[in-house]
Amino acid sequence: MKHLLSLQRFLVSIASQPWFAYFATLSIWGLTLASRVMYNGFVYGFDYGLFQPDGSLYTFRALLFAGYTEELAGRKVADWYGKHSLETEFTGPDLYYENNSFLWDQYMTRVLYPLLSTPFVMLFGVPGMLVVPSTTYLFTLLVSTRIAVRLGSPVIGWVVALLVTSSTSIARWMFANITDGLLLLFVSLFILLISGSQGLRLSKPKLAILVVLISLSAVTRFSAFFWFGVALVLFIHRRYSNSLLVFITAVLSHIPIFMRPFSGHVLPEHNDKSFGEKLLIYPLNLLRVTLFEFGQLFVLDRVLFLLIALGILISLKYICEIPSQLFLISTVALMITGSINGVLGVNFRYQLPLVPVLLYLLVHSAAKIYQKRKFAPLDTSPN
Repeated sequence: MKHLLSLQRFLVSIASQPWFAYFATLSIWGLTLASRVMYNGFVYGFDYGLFQPDGSLYTFRALLFAGYTEELAGRKVADWYGKHSLETEFTGPDLYYENNSFLWDQYMTRVLYPLLSTPFVMLFGVPGMLVVPSTTYLFTLLVSTRIAVRLGSPVIGWVVALLVTSSTSIARWMFANITDGLLLLFVSLFILLISGSQGLRLSKPKLAILVVLISLSAVTRFSAFFWFGVALVLFIHRRYSNSLLVFITAVLSHIPIFMRPFSGHVLPEHNDKSFGEKLLIYPLNLLRVTLFEFGQLFVLDRVLFLLIALGILISLKYICEIPSQLFLISTVALMITGSINGVLGVNFRYQLPLVPVLLYLLVHSAAKIYQKRKFAPLDTSPN
């Protein structure tokens, strides 16, 4: 019995070390990646494949950056998707050409992901498109572990990572060849900026980094509403100049998107109506998409559903704290973003930037409870 207690203390001591937290997080990510590669198919009729239909456009763009002609790039992508796509049929390589104005109006500003993927595509072919999103997922998990280490609770870091990687929805999108994973890199870096002892008191170098992060996210995919939410959090904490800077940067960096013909991508199922009429329909669509997304999570991914529900409860209880305010505001901002397209059954894809914020909230809250119990005085009363 004595040896068992000694072994237990030893294992607890190891599990509480910072180096073990990083090692465990890396291992959890590796196992999650291996499971996604091994299982690449349908779940309840939904495409959980690694190569999503939207990813074909980014792959085509990466091949162009690598020196392919439109014809060669289009043929290579069409051949690959013809063999590896789960449900999408491609009739010809001309689908991807720049003269397909509907697609290029939407995707031409999303240049960063295919650009960063170009060297990996040159090395590994089309599978090289998976390197950037899977690496950013690892970085996101390591950021939350780093925050836990900062707070003196390393074990919380890898335990939270284990919970989050159990989500099928997150694993579905974070290893797919689309832009959503890369966007999490910039949100994770932002979380890292504000998770220190200074909080929202950002120095000039940190503000400069934040401006760069917002600008890079804008050439990854549309993310304006998330950054508007960040500006609101800064405003609530009376960081008025910083709030204005974030808001203006988000607007300016998204101008190229707003200058493109975008009305066709706003509630596309109502394209027979004017843009003004779409704005009137939008509130009802927001409610419909929100209910459908969370209902779908309850059926397909109860891990993420429960984590978000827990995040909402924690945020409401500690509403005056930065992680709580950021989580609630980000949730609303990302639901607004997801309902612009209005497509039902997306399975939390547009809301994916909420993951680093959720990790921040869970780690911060759990570490606070852990530290209180760790240093709580012992009850020495005779009763």
